[in-house]
Amino acid sequence: MRNLAMTRFLSAALLLAALSVPVGAAEFPDKNLAAAVQAALRLPKPEFKDDDLAKLSVLDISGKGVKDLTGLEKCRGLAQLKATKNEIAKLDALKDMPVLQSLDLEANKIADITPLAGLAKLQYLELTGNQISDLKPLEKLTALASLYLTGNKVTEVTPLSALTKLASLNLGDNQIKDIKPLAKLTRITTLELRGNPITDLAPLAGFTDLKLLMADKCQVADLGAVVKWAKADADGPKRFAPYMRLYIAGNPLSDEAKKQVAELKKIGVRVEDLK
Repeated sequence: MRNLAMTRFLSAALLLAALSVPVGAAEFPDKNLAAAVQAALRLPKPEFKDDDLAKLSVLDISGKGVKDLTGLEKCRGLAQLKATKNEIAKLDALKDMPVLQSLDLEANKIADITPLAGLAKLQYLELTGNQISDLKPLEKLTALASLYLTGNKVTEVTPLSALTKLASLNLGDNQIKDIKPLAKLTRITTLELRGNPITDLAPLAGFTDLKLLMADKCQVADLGAVVKWAKADADGPKRFAPYMRLYIAGNPLSDEAKKQVAELKKIGVRVEDLK
């Protein structure tokens, strides 16, 4: 009898414990993420219904100390996610986001971006300040208009060669030597290359909409290709040369290149002070 009573007591206790756990609480193992989602949905308690999660379209969890995105896979209606300055390393929860257009993951601990490969609607992607070296998962994200990869471990940019809708591309402070794969990205208006071991800017000759080129702290010694390209525009359509700003300080410019800077200024290009 005593054993039966104890069994009934334990069963009742387990049932009560189960009922006391908020519905859906286990969907977000990261308590900081759970709190942010709860606030975004304006829920009085962390009781997450699938219907509510599916309707969430905008979420900002920046600086919340989030480490684990598990649970966001149920937020399939997300169009904009801002998750900067966290401790996120894995992106598996984001791999099936059919309407996600804007994703900001700056300053996290991300090395593998494979889960982003299927985000076909993505137009804005911010990955500055992570640990990314392989860009292959981005090669089919052809809707991208803005891509920020400053401060990663990138050496090879070939996977970006088909992203012809890009208007802004930031690749500063990586380990890139060859920018030939960027030659077809002629819609770019803003390009950051600073802090890379790049020696040749000639592949940019087709960039007829370029307004801002940050190529400071590279290994460029000669600007002949830039002068030729800018002069052709200044003498013709005047699409970019009169409006272009060029940052070239911190390069091992030859004496000839310093004369070329004067030529660029003469045709209207605003060149950063070389001192």
